[in-house]
Order: sequence, then structure tokens, then C-alpha cells
Amino acid sequence: MKAFEVLFDRYSGRLYHYAFKYLQDKGIAEELMMDLMLWLWEKRQQLDADVQLSPYLFRAIKNAVIKTLRKKSLTVLPIEQACDDETLVTPATDNRIDCQELNQAYLDKLDELSPQRQRVFKMSRHEQLSHAEIAKELNLSLFTVKNHIKASLSHFREHLKDYTDVTMAVLIYWWTR
Repeated sequence: MKAFEVLFDRYSGRLYHYAFKYLQDKGIAEELMMDLMLWLWEKRQQLDADVQLSPYLFRAIKNAVIKTLRKKSLTVLPIEQACDDETLVTPATDNRIDCQELNQAYLDKLDELSPQRQRVFKMSRHEQLSHAEIAKELNLSLFTVKNHIKASLSHFREHLKDYTDVTMAVLIYWWTR
């Protein structure tokens, strides 16, 4: 445990700054760094004692940044903006978005989450608080916050899969920001 704390103190800041340099998003950079450190902790028994950890960790964060940038390369719109965009809601469009129906489906599925999970998800996606800010405000561990958000996203993916046309791109924006 003490060795991990030393590694965390030594590398977490540098890994965070590396990710932030490319992503320009504090929350995502922090999330990638925390994911990597969690992975390191979970795999601690399997790591070779002779491995040079610094290059290994920086290669891992680089790959995580690249993966994140690829995911973000999709151009998506928030629901409000999509509803205001006439090109998306004109009758000539094959995939006409019924914004009220989509918004109601989202709200219905949000209501199905437990009160704690709803609160964490709303703080993350509606109030745009970082995982660390949510953890501090609700007196939860960072990993608990992360688990709540992941479970919420899985819930939405599972229950809103009928909206897989243009509306899914709009929802992905909400899920990934």
C-alpha cells in the first residue's frame, strides 16, 4: 500500500498533465489518470519487478489519450441544439427527431436510477462537476463516483438503444462530456 502511495504521488500529477496537454479537459484528463492508477493497483501482483514503470505508464496514458480523442472525433450536438437546428427536424429529413419524445425517454430512464446514482450523474453531466468534486461534495470515494457514472451510462445505453439513429449521436454527447 505504501509503495503504491509513493508511485501515485510520483506519477499521478505528471500523467494528468500529459493527458490534459492533449485533451484540454480537466475532468477527462483526471479520469484517464485515475483509470490508469486504478489499473496499476489492480494489476500490481502481475507486474514484472524489472519493468521500467515510467515509460510503461506514459505509453499507457498516451494510448488512453488517443482512444479518447478518437471517440471525441464524432461531431455531435446537445439535445437542445439539435432541437433548434432546423435541418434535423424538417419533414424532409428521413431521421426526424422528436425532441420531446427523446427528452422524455431520457428523463424517464434517469428517474429509474437510484437516488444516489441520479444525483452523481446529474452532478457530472448536468452541473459538469469533475469526479473529484462530486466525491468531495458527497463524501464518497472517487472510485464509487466513477462506478455510479459507469453504471448510469450502461443503463442509458441499454434502455435507449431504440434511439440508434441520429438521436443516439445526440445522446452520446451527453454521456461523454
